[in-house]
Amino acid sequence: MIYARAEKKDIIPMGNLGHQMYKEGAFKDLNWDLDKVHRLTERYINNPETHFALCAYDGDRLVGMIMGYLTPYYFGNDILACDHLWYVDPEYRGSRTGLRLLKEFRTWSLDLGAKEVCIGVSTGTDVDRTGALLERIGFVHVGGTYKARS
Repeated sequence: MIYARAEKKDIIPMGNLGHQMYKEGAFKDLNWDLDKVHRLTERYINNPETHFALCAYDGDRLVGMIMGYLTPYYFGNDILACDHLWYVDPEYRGSRTGLRLLKEFRTWSLDLGAKEVCIGVSTGTDVDRTGALLERIGFVHVGGTYKARS
């Protein structure tokens, strides 16, 4: 497995894997805009001081990715790290791929001064399994996400 910060050459594979994530999860009934996804990925690549995008490749195949960013808390000046997405192809779940992606994001965040790292599980995919993994490595479950569609 090769782990590397995202580059321009990764934009299309990341969009493709992102579409797989979209189709699998709770967002599949919402609009998908591939151009918007590509622009978001490019913004992450072009702002490495505040944005993190890491890819996991098995040979030439992108099998996992994580994207996250740093931002000040709304009430003060301490820095918070949040994931934008964290996804591993179903064939690679249960391997160390997801854990390695997360550890790299966490290390990057803390090295840049983040006081906390927040990871969401909003796709509705493998929620219990993902939560158990996060708790095993020191994350604490706080709150939840509630949705209502019009």
